Amino acid sequence: MLDDDFKNLKRSAIVMVPKQPFFDWLLAHDPDTVIEDEIRTGNIYLLPDYETRQQMETWLRKNFSELFEEELFGWYIDEAMWPKHRTFKMFGEWFSYSLYPMVFDTQKGMIEKL
Repeated sequence: MLDDDFKNLKRSAIVMVPKQPFFDWLLAHDPDTVIEDEIRTGNIYLLPDYETRQQMETWLRKNFSELFEEELFGWYIDEAMWPKHRTFKMFGEWFSYSLYPMVFDTQKGMIEKL
């Protein structure tokens, strides 16, 4: 059972899961890339504290490029290898995403940033 006093982190979150076009891009640069299950589960990014999905969608439309670039950078730091003219439409084609307005900390102690 979770600790009775777990706290809201006053953040929202987006879970981004790569779709086939992302994997196709990886394999185009390195056909020997092994797509592990960890890659298929995606990443979680904490966002500002929003109360509604609409607020989060507005933030995402303004900031999708940074998230997109972070995902690309995780594989190739050479920006020349990245797809050009990345749009919000392309973001939606390359990643499925879910928005979560509440994030809770179930652990005691400080959160450590690396």
